[in-house]
Amino acid sequence: MYRICSQKSTGKFIEAAGCAEIIVMPRETFKTDEAYEKHLTECEALEDYRDNALIGNAITAGYNKDDIEVRRGVTLEEYEVLMEALIPEPTKEQLYETAIKAKEKEIIRRQAIAAIEAEQTK
Repeated sequence: MYRICSQKSTGKFIEAAGCAEIIVMPRETFKTDEAYEKHLTECEALEDYRDNALIGNAITAGYNKDDIEVRRGVTLEEYEVLMEALIPEPTKEQLYETAIKAKEKEIIRRQAIAAIEAEQTK
């Protein structure tokens, strides 16, 4: 499972963290109500600690504490969709540069092959 930290006002993604799920044991595994309540409190404290790590990082990055939210229990599929959405579409200029570089590499490769073949025929 993942936690997603985002800006409330814009919905902008700030940070994500993967973490193991906290297992809340069933009431029957405890001898007393007090022991069970202590277990629940410890589980919630660990959840809060993990949330606060993300919130602290966002504050350090300059976000307002009141404008930060953490969503728990994000699945791998949801996380992957979010990450893909963050990858910007390449601009026409970037696509053009990539095509030019590929063409240049192909020319260099062909020149190298021709040089090797010329050397072998000597």
